[in-house]
Amino acid sequence: MKVTILPSIIKGELEAPKSKSIAIRILFGSLINDVLLKEEIPKSDDVIYAYRSILKMGVLHEENKLKKPNSISLNNFFYVGGSGTVARILSGLAIILGGETVIDGDQSLRNRPFDGLLKISKLTDSEVSSNRLPIKVKSKGKVNYIELPELESSQYVSGIIYGMALNDGGIIKMKEKIPSLYYIMLTIDLLNKMGCDIKLEENEIHIGKCTKNAYETSFPGDYLLSSFYAVSSLLTGGLTIIKGLYELPKYNGDHDIVKILNYANIKSEVKGDKWIVYGNEINGEINVDVENTPDMAMSLAPLGTKLKIEINGIRRLRIKESDRILSIKDTLEKFGNNVKIYDNKIIINPGKLKMAEINCNNDHRVAMMAASISFIKGGIINNAECINKSDPMHWERYKKLGGEMKIE
Repeated sequence: MKVTILPSIIKGELEAPKSKSIAIRILFGSLINDVLLKEEIPKSDDVIYAYRSILKMGVLHEENKLKKPNSISLNNFFYVGGSGTVARILSGLAIILGGETVIDGDQSLRNRPFDGLLKISKLTDSEVSSNRLPIKVKSKGKVNYIELPELESSQYVSGIIYGMALNDGGIIKMKEKIPSLYYIMLTIDLLNKMGCDIKLEENEIHIGKCTKNAYETSFPGDYLLSSFYAVSSLLTGGLTIIKGLYELPKYNGDHDIVKILNYANIKSEVKGDKWIVYGNEINGEINVDVENTPDMAMSLAPLGTKLKIEINGIRRLRIKESDRILSIKDTLEKFGNNVKIYDNKIIINPGKLKMAEINCNNDHRVAMMAASISFIKGGIINNAECINKSDPMHWERYKKLGGEMKIE
């Protein structure tokens, strides 16, 4: 698919795209408690692979109910497409619950390392066939205490949390800095809402027993997926209202982008479930650390067309769907910006903006980042179907906001 974008003013009101991170965690939560769904399961690719995985493990889907299995079998083959989240949560579960599990994915995921899984296997007397997919995990299970070194992804930790919750409890001790803490907090927060007793105390996660009460839920909107529309609106001078977002939690996370935009004299605020981004002039500069929320870098980078932006804590971006550090540099430079990469930071300065043609390299956030800029001077995005990974309605939402584009 090729999307040709014409200069447009992005403004209006839209329903936020659903959070695939939260949706995936809700689906895996159905292994612990019955889940009563108030709406349909989101159709993004990653969520679909999570859904297929829980069905293989024994979850039954009856009308609007996901019924937890009487017993969970991980003695199976799981294909997870390009979803690193699903692959890593599954592998953490397999280590803790035991069995012989084979996990595979598409070529983009096969290219990504699973070094953390090898580290975890050595601490649990488990066997892991490789640090690249396809991977076979062989484990005796019943692990209720583990001391983890630094890992390249927090998603293993989420998988271990699910596994210990299913094993009636355990303790995870983090010997090094916890990676992407926000996503671990998402898991803890959701499971506590589902009736579990999980606490993060300094560098330890204490997992208690979970009650067996059904959990009723809908799927909330995602701040970072929504932020691409917000930034497009800012760059073109529109005013945008994004509805259906989750209530701001007390811990830091992706939602912090609301207040980070205010660093650039942008008026951005949340009222109830609505995020309002006002179309005022952008000035000043932004200096932000994305160590705990690495995906935020792709949302903020387009603002480098208007002001200086320094993004620190970027090292984990190298092991995403693409090397996102290089993706930011290549994409922004094609549009005319000046970009410099240092050891653990990237600095973007405005240049003479121009139209550009971009290939998303099978990375949904590269396409979304390029789109945010394209509405200023125009742009072409090739292989634009890559957005199906997280937000299949991405281009249709832009049309509703006044975006002029040709899809072919």
